[in-house]
Amino acid sequence: MHYFSKVKLEQEVFSLIYGKGKVVFALPKKHRLEGFYVFAAEYENGQLVHYTLDGLPNWSPLYGGCQTVFYLEDIELSDVDIQPPHKVPSEKQILKYKEKGMLEIQCPSGIWRNVDECPENLMKRAFKKSRYHLFRKQKENQ
Repeated sequence: MHYFSKVKLEQEVFSLIYGKGKVVFALPKKHRLEGFYVFAAEYENGQLVHYTLDGLPNWSPLYGGCQTVFYLEDIELSDVDIQPPHKVPSEKQILKYKEKGMLEIQCPSGIWRNVDECPENLMKRAFKKSRYHLFRKQKENQ
């Protein structure tokens, strides 16, 4: 059984990337195929993302990707780090951390995630606009 096998319109969801959202499209069960996008959620910032029954987003590779959306009632965020970075990295440091796979970005949800686990356009947009405060070096114990 897949996590989103009973997904319905108007259900509230939470994306690790975009925060709170609502299901705005869901294929009828008879039309759903494993590995295909079967529902879509729209987030408070207007972002629309399509998902598989396992919660894999349309910006993630289908094989090797990870679930980034959950039913709102299943999420516990009390121990999630949403603190700003202690030190804003320079452009050079950001590129170095990215090359080493140790660069995190603060997503619109407020959660810090490795940039390799986020839509590429989030990093590109923040970097291009010199929003370096949205980046930090990944903590060693993660």
